[in-house]
Amino acid sequence: MSTSLRPLPLLLALAACGDASSPPPPVATATPTPAADELRPLSSREGGTPAAAASATPSDAQSALPPGHPPIEGPPASAPSLPAGHPPLGEPAKSAAPTSRIAGTILLSPGLTVGPSDILYIMAKKGSATLAVRRVEKPAFPFAFEISGGDTMMAGGSFEGPVDVVARVSRTGDAIPAKGDLEGATRSVKVPAKDVRVTIGSVRP
Repeated sequence: MSTSLRPLPLLLALAACGDASSPPPPVATATPTPAADELRPLSSREGGTPAAAASATPSDAQSALPPGHPPIEGPPASAPSLPAGHPPLGEPAKSAAPTSRIAGTILLSPGLTVGPSDILYIMAKKGSATLAVRRVEKPAFPFAFEISGGDTMMAGGSFEGPVDVVARVSRTGDAIPAKGDLEGATRSVKVPAKDVRVTIGSVRP
């Protein structure tokens, strides 16, 4: 009976060796996820590679569009060649600086007066036609004036002499002559001219 029993320390050592010799349990590892580019190739609708999209011509890009897509516009046409000194397209041409002008002084005869609401009109006329006009509010006399091609009634209108320089003080402020207006004129003035004197000395009946 005593020879068939093993000592307790020997049994414990054998149990420990058996546990050490058994293989460890498998460790779960994460399966690598394929890159987004490896999932599936890009189709023509997705535009292809950036290099191909950059080098594609408008016709190639148009053919790659889905049905019903509006056409892709090509590069804007180059601007036509312009002569030297021509203003850029889309900008209005600047009017030429007036080179013809008449300058001088307008005098008011003694005994005539103007009110604060009176308007002075300075006109260059040929017969009954008015070539140019300038409007002055609250004039003080003697009044230094200048009238030129920049004051013509119509853009690009001619301003050539000889002309009559007419000065009129309007009591109503209207450009149409009326009773009580003060007037004066100097006839047959050449263009250009300076030191022209116009005296306002009559009252319209």
